[in-house]
Amino acid sequence: MDRKVNEQGQDLETFLQNYDAGRWPRPSCTVDMVLFTVSGGKLKVLLIKRRNHPWIGDWAMPGGFVNMDEDLDEAVLRELKEETNMADVLYFHQLYTFGNVGRDPRTRVITTVYVSMTPEENIRSTCAGDDAKEAVWFGITKEPVASTLEQRTSRLTIASEENDIRMVYEITDYAKENYVMTRSRLLEESNAVLAGDHIKALNMAMDQLRNRSSLTGIIFNLLPREVTLGEVQKAYESIRGHKLDTGNFRRDIKKMLVPTGNYRTVRGRKAALYTFNPLFENLEENL
Repeated sequence: MDRKVNEQGQDLETFLQNYDAGRWPRPSCTVDMVLFTVSGGKLKVLLIKRRNHPWIGDWAMPGGFVNMDEDLDEAVLRELKEETNMADVLYFHQLYTFGNVGRDPRTRVITTVYVSMTPEENIRSTCAGDDAKEAVWFGITKEPVASTLEQRTSRLTIASEENDIRMVYEITDYAKENYVMTRSRLLEESNAVLAGDHIKALNMAMDQLRNRSSLTGIIFNLLPREVTLGEVQKAYESIRGHKLDTGNFRRDIKKMLVPTGNYRTVRGRKAALYTFNPLFENLEENL
């Protein structure tokens, strides 16, 4: 087989020997994670309080810079463990890449944001470390405020009652010709703020979680392996932001479930336990 050469007559080995990686400026790459759980019937997200500049004292997604010798998936799990002591996160996927030129005052930084979910049983070991001053699980909700054909306004609230922290953002989606432009602003009732552009990632993650929870089994990454129908319904309601009709919900959700034959006593009554069926015929996502 003939060697492939470029216009200068170089094969790949010769090309690499003469390649100058410093010829072009290189941006820094980071990874961040939006980590969800369901606790006490509420959807929660893990945020860390920044210890250092920039955005010192603001709340942010766990994350940090990617090392030259690691993949993105490896980097996000390492940063999560270093900043929050969370090590038992099994499910995660890439959400979006944020790369606006001025998004970080230190240098040109492009970040890849991941969405992850973990059952409540895994959050007990959460504690701050590395660049994180604190690590807190915040309740997170998104409620509609007003809607027309041209725009939709919502209220995204991130709050921790135990720590008396409250961040409330107005989210406005504007309909364009073939896309939606989203803008956000922090409301005066807030007593804290998210770092940099992290509101964009949290808002996008909330929308994606709601959309996928209706079509796939993604929500079961928030729950223990064996669950009651009531626990599944509470998790769905925490994500959807409203109550569901119990009869209709249970009829539909059973299509995704397999009975385990086990039971748990709930308020003095035996409740059957189910587990998610990964071969559910309508599943649209590879979990």
